[in-house]
This record gives sequence, structure tokens and C-alpha cells, in this order.
Amino acid sequence: MSETPLGKFEHMGPAALEILRRRAESLSSESQDEVQVDQMSLLLFRLGDEWYAVPIESVREIYNDYEVTPIPGVPDYIPGIVNIRGEIVSVTDLGALMRIPARPEAVVVEQASAIVASTEECVSALLVAEIGDIVEVAADALEPPLAVADRGQADWVSGSIYLDGRLVGVIDLEKILTPIGEEA
Repeated sequence: MSETPLGKFEHMGPAALEILRRRAESLSSESQDEVQVDQMSLLLFRLGDEWYAVPIESVREIYNDYEVTPIPGVPDYIPGIVNIRGEIVSVTDLGALMRIPARPEAVVVEQASAIVASTEECVSALLVAEIGDIVEVAADALEPPLAVADRGQADWVSGSIYLDGRLVGVIDLEKILTPIGEEA
């Protein structure tokens, strides 16, 4: 008998062996195709009582040790700017922008975490209440944003996804990071 995996079928002849070999290759590639689902990585974070996410490819870093320098003449949701290793970056308070109330028990004991996110147009440090995990989800699991009572929140969400029984809004960074004075 031959040392090949199909050795026990040698009695079937070369044509049958070739058919079996092709079928084995086909089955092998089919199982690989099934495993290869378009995935997207999301960074989870909390604002108030709700969970949101941003695509990880737009996140440059998580920033925890910073000092905000206030600047006059900007909207209330822009508390100022920070210096990140020589780069001046605007700070955006996502909760204030989206009109999400802070948790009542959230006494400011420590500084909020900032997600430094970027698009081709802009970079900003996004202030959030809590940083969560990075999760991998199937790209086709992203659903259109659900209608919510507060239109101010829905305007900033590009989609939603269910994770562990909870609804997570995916932030539309192109809208959030549109420079002030320009329309998205």
C-alpha cells in the first residue's frame, strides 16, 4: 500500500483516486471559506448607562494622563485641547455632545479616559465614562441604528449591534470628527 492518505483506495484505480483527491481538496477549502467571515474590531466604551463602540482602526490610543487647556469660543462639548507628545489635539466630551446624562452616582473622583480617534479630516480625544473591551464581530451583524426618543443621540450613531444581550451603538466617527463649521 502507498503512504498517501488515499492509499487504502488504490484498488479503485487512478480515475477514482483523482476524483477523491479533488473532493477532499474541495471539502477542505469549503471549511476554510466558512471560517473566513468578514470581521470588524470595535472598542467598547460607556457613556452614562449606555454602551457604545468605535471601530478600532480609527483609534490611535487610549489616553488617561492629560491636562485640558480651555479655549474660548467653542461649543460646550469641546472642553479644550491637550498636548499629546507635541501634537495639539481637540478634546470632545461625547456625553455632552450626544446629550447623555452622567450616572447620578458618578462623582468625579478620577479623570475620564480619552479615546484618541482620527479620520482623514480630524483627530480628537473623545472623553468617555469607562473603557470596555475590544471585541471582534461579524461585519454583517451591524444593524441600522434603532430609532430612539432623543434624536440628539441617534444623529451620532451609524449602527447598532447586540453583544452579550445588550444593545451597543456604533459611533459615526466621520460625523463626530467633522471640523466645527463644516457639514458632514
